[in-house]
Amino acid sequence: MTGVSRRENGESIRRFTEVVAHSGGVTVVTADGATWPGSHVVGADGARSTVRKRTGASLEGSAAEGFHVVVDVADEPGGTPSLERVMHYAHPGADGRGVLVVPYANGFQVDVQSRAGDDPDVIASRREVRRWLPALIGPTPSERITAISVYRFLQLIADDFTDPHRRVLLVGEAAHLFPPFGARGMNSGFADARAAADAIATGRRSPAANADAVAAFATARRAAAEVNSAAAGAALRHLRPTGAVARLRRRTAGLLAPVVPRFGEWLEHAPYGPRTVMSGTGN
Repeated sequence: MTGVSRRENGESIRRFTEVVAHSGGVTVVTADGATWPGSHVVGADGARSTVRKRTGASLEGSAAEGFHVVVDVADEPGGTPSLERVMHYAHPGADGRGVLVVPYANGFQVDVQSRAGDDPDVIASRREVRRWLPALIGPTPSERITAISVYRFLQLIADDFTDPHRRVLLVGEAAHLFPPFGARGMNSGFADARAAADAIATGRRSPAANADAVAAFATARRAAAEVNSAAAGAALRHLRPTGAVARLRRRTAGLLAPVVPRFGEWLEHAPYGPRTVMSGTGN
């Protein structure tokens, strides 16, 4: 497996095969055999991160049962775009599955929660999506369906966000994987990148302080990842309640929401998990 190095000075993107860290810096080896020395490497190469694997870090955590099908739908030409996010906990048009509709620029996403017995290769096939989608959002010409994807709830965090020499820094999905609710992966990835840049800047100004700065980055950002993972777990337990009490609580809130607004607010916000921010880490 190879990774992709960043574009530099107008040169074409190069694929790399090795990342070798040492006390004085790091060397990246590209597929053509060239070596690229540097002071640090930031691994921002996604869930299948080559940098993480070459560094020796591993992902720890869990993967929930089931999956979600996400369908991107373009707005109807000349129509009025919807600006409302709608959560159906048991959509009658989806045989009681959970359905979330989220608008974005020039279109919206339809997120359908699977249930026991669903086969992702079947329910997420374009033919099957064309069959069940109109029951959720009305008649939808095939050309308005721009993308179909499947995701699973993953709560995985790298066991270390840096290497023993403190020259490699993992950020974003190279360092952690969360469910997409609440955009925790993207938002915490931004914070990871900023913290990594600050740590590298410190190390360049004062080489003697490099190890401490990078270690502090790894500790703080891993702590933030644990907070986000716990919040994602809370969202998962709300979306896929396993106990009778949890299911009853959600159903009761739905019945009372029309007359007690705070129950409706809970139903609206709970799928995104708690909005906790750890002091000094940023999420």
